[in-house]
Amino acid sequence: MTSPRALRHALALACSAVVAAASAQETVIDYRISERDTLIGLSETVFTGPQAWREIARLNRLPDANLIRPGQVLRVPARLMRSQALPVALASSVGEVRVAGAAAQAGMALAEGQQIETGANGSAVLALADGSRVRVPPSSLAEIVASRGPGASEAQAAKLAAEGWFAGSMRMLRGSVEVLAAKLKRSQPLEVTTPTAVVGVRGTQYRVALDGDSGATRSEVLEGKVKLESAQRSTGTDIPAGFGAAIDASAKKPEPVKLLPAPDLTSMPGRFERPLVRFALPAEKAPVRVQVAQDEAFERIISDIRVPAGTDVRIAGLDDARWHLRARRLDGQGIEGYDAARAFVLKARPEPPASNAPRSGGKQSLGPVEFQWSPNLEAKTARVQVARDERFTDLVAEREGVEGNKLTLDLGGPGTYFWRLASTRADGDKGPFGDAQRFELRPLPEPPKGGLGEDGKSLVLAWGGRPEDKQHVELARDPAFRDIVAQADLDAPEWTLPRPSQGGTYYFRYRSTEPDGFVGPYSSPLVIEVPRDWRFLWLLAPLLFAL
Repeated sequence: MTSPRALRHALALACSAVVAAASAQETVIDYRISERDTLIGLSETVFTGPQAWREIARLNRLPDANLIRPGQVLRVPARLMRSQALPVALASSVGEVRVAGAAAQAGMALAEGQQIETGANGSAVLALADGSRVRVPPSSLAEIVASRGPGASEAQAAKLAAEGWFAGSMRMLRGSVEVLAAKLKRSQPLEVTTPTAVVGVRGTQYRVALDGDSGATRSEVLEGKVKLESAQRSTGTDIPAGFGAAIDASAKKPEPVKLLPAPDLTSMPGRFERPLVRFALPAEKAPVRVQVAQDEAFERIISDIRVPAGTDVRIAGLDDARWHLRARRLDGQGIEGYDAARAFVLKARPEPPASNAPRSGGKQSLGPVEFQWSPNLEAKTARVQVARDERFTDLVAEREGVEGNKLTLDLGGPGTYFWRLASTRADGDKGPFGDAQRFELRPLPEPPKGGLGEDGKSLVLAWGGRPEDKQHVELARDPAFRDIVAQADLDAPEWTLPRPSQGGTYYFRYRSTEPDGFVGPYSSPLVIEVPRDWRFLWLLAPLLFAL
């Protein structure tokens, strides 16, 4: 026959087994006992109330609840632990970032219920108590819903949160976030909620975006696994690494799809010299999201744009600096793929002067060329280069430290030339060259030839010229061509006209007009001697003899 003592012992073991079985199905925290701790005392500070210590004593098979030792570890159900609100640190911010409607300062702490908002050129990084980081890119709005850890004090709660005993939740109201969840064994998932979804993880890297038009929530997983559920948690799916999914207010079960591969950035230049950063993505058939950050980790994003398929990337408002750019494709649901990243340098300032003359595509006759420009007021001097080729490998002239707004150069011979300008600040900082301007130096007109024709009754004049040019010709009695006796407009570089009735010295010149309207200079004058007609003197001979 079993003794009463043995029966009580058997019942106690049975009860312990039941409690242990129930506890195995819920989250249990290992709590280390400090000096002067008692279960009753802990019920007033750490545990949820005076009834908690009895259940904890049973769970840990304590024969005497008053006998606990410093260093002893008790298994405590998480539901029986008091929680402490833990601050969320603003690890970094750039551009326009506001917390609770006021300008944010890096290092400040956010509390539960506070919102963080980023402007079009602002971004922030939040550091959670469990070591996770949440990146908030431009044009986003999020709210801290929960940031809590178990314990009697904030310090104790923070310590346990760092070990995975952390309840964290963020509500996304606009835009997107990127979460780098600390890889811990968690008591409960780290969650991001939206009006249409709940995204929960236990340790991974993922993104969440809220579509402002459709209200759909999208999530992409780069590492680990997340659970995407409807806001009512009525339906959902697990998303593994390398996949993304979307869910909207219809709560239709989302279907994970593979993330699109990273776009090709090999055609993107590594240096830009204009304030507007612009380049093409010729191989892209899908929209692309492009972000620019100050750092390689993309925690200080200052530009976030979506580029329609087949259009150039255009990024304005960047300062001269080294930047980091990343791009990812968007599929038909708006799910974003893998990143392609590349660093580039922007050196666009001081901006070059505005060129005035010679104008682009202009022509002028051979001789000294006067270059004119409008100086950049931020610069002290200008740099001028003239070359025979558009790449400026065959330089004809180069001048630095040019003050004022003009420079005269003798380039030598006729031909096609290119010139460009750059600015230099007073401290020696040199800006980039502006666009090359093309101009042409036309050769001087060839001296004309000709004179009295073989028949003695006409003047025959000719000169070198192009068949497509028009010719203007003049015949005058004086070298200044004030007393013009004949002029004409011709289609060919030759002129035949009757011999002047009066003999003496005449002067001829021409000039050509090219098809594009360029009018060349007059040629050097050709001196023509027309013999005088002395036959009238024979009529006067009888009178002379009579005298």
